[in-house]
Amino acid sequence: MIVPTLLMLAVAVAGDDPADANHNRIPAFARRYRTSCSTCHTAAPKLNVMGEAFRLNGYRFPENDALLRREESVPLGVEEWRDQWPRAIWPAELPGTVPFALRALLDAEITKDETSPAAVNLRFPEEIYLLAGATLGGGIGVFLETEWEREDGLDVKQAKVKFQDVIGLLPDRSLNLWAGMQNLYLFTFADRQIDRAGRLSFRWQTYRPADIPLVAPAGGVPTVSENVFRLRDTQPTIEANGILGGRFFYGVGVGQGTRALRDDNRRKDVYYKVRYKFGGLRLDGRPPTDADDMSSRGGQLLDRSLSIEQFGYFGAQPVVGGGDDSHRAFGVNARLLFRSLDVGVGFVWGRHENPWGTDVSGSLDYSSIFAKAELLTFPWLIGSLKVERFRAVLDDGLTSGGYLMPANESRVMPGVIALLRQNVRLVVEGELFAEHAVTEAVSQSAPNAIWIRLDLAF
Repeated sequence: MIVPTLLMLAVAVAGDDPADANHNRIPAFARRYRTSCSTCHTAAPKLNVMGEAFRLNGYRFPENDALLRREESVPLGVEEWRDQWPRAIWPAELPGTVPFALRALLDAEITKDETSPAAVNLRFPEEIYLLAGATLGGGIGVFLETEWEREDGLDVKQAKVKFQDVIGLLPDRSLNLWAGMQNLYLFTFADRQIDRAGRLSFRWQTYRPADIPLVAPAGGVPTVSENVFRLRDTQPTIEANGILGGRFFYGVGVGQGTRALRDDNRRKDVYYKVRYKFGGLRLDGRPPTDADDMSSRGGQLLDRSLSIEQFGYFGAQPVVGGGDDSHRAFGVNARLLFRSLDVGVGFVWGRHENPWGTDVSGSLDYSSIFAKAELLTFPWLIGSLKVERFRAVLDDGLTSGGYLMPANESRVMPGVIALLRQNVRLVVEGELFAEHAVTEAVSQSAPNAIWIRLDLAF
């Protein structure tokens, strides 16, 4: 049997100052455990199976936290206080060093359309993150993500606390409570903070009804929805989640539906997500029964498993006229890890009942079929290919009335990801459209592009 502890110690010699991206295993955690990026990442921010177990365990290595820890925490109290509770304060801890980290993204875009020659846009920097994460003892973990963008300025993306095993009488890991501004992680497959090695997201992750105008019949003035909700955005949320039997994960949450501090329609959104993993390292970090299900290669932890995920989201957003646009979305995917190969396919469907309020009455459906394949050619080099077919469909009444919504897209995204160092990532990724309805509607070429990203964390 392959013991996760031995695997982690084996890969820990691969680097000295690890990096992460927006979540989970940031350099602050790496300094705490004195271990390599490849302990938890294939190519940060893309997590490997141990990194996912670390995330689900409240930023602690499952079952062997004490073995890997090199940095001593600052105790807030003595262990004897535990036996004296509630007549004493339950002891806690602080990290031994300031738990901050920085991440800088430098992007370059090469693109061309019918009206201009090829253009190179240097987006230096594209984004800068201030990240912080720590464990506070007693099953409590905290995380902060602050982002600065050239176009949008400074924003707090995440600020949350994790309470692990909130009811001690239940089996370990079966009930946790996460609260704060946080990413919902409706899917871990292809998630921008868990499973994205390249730069580009899928369209269903970024789509908002407000992004695509509704074109009126006979060349009338386009109508724009006020609904700016998208599934990937962070929001104030309270989520209960847990792992049952080591392989089944569930999560149920109540969210604000908006990133604002005040609810904009006095209605809360709700969501659920479930996942089951066959084979490989269990979700709770315990070793598989089959030793062939796990191995390591040049400092990279490899897995042999099949994961199935499904989510549902139900919410509402205010629109023109004082009403709400009730919306819902469902998704399912399957992901296969087979040594150096990572391949998966998914489907997402959603409906907005009234995205244009009193301006135009009618519903909008959207759907996405998407897939990706990544091959770990060398421990520091990944070949990537992503494809997606996105569709937005108006109800029959709007279609028969001559309305159009040019949102359909089909694209292929090949890429290469290279680790110049474990905390220096170079991405070269193409964006090639077989269909792009927005530009086709005005007889222009699709915005095909080549993206180059330099990603540094320290």
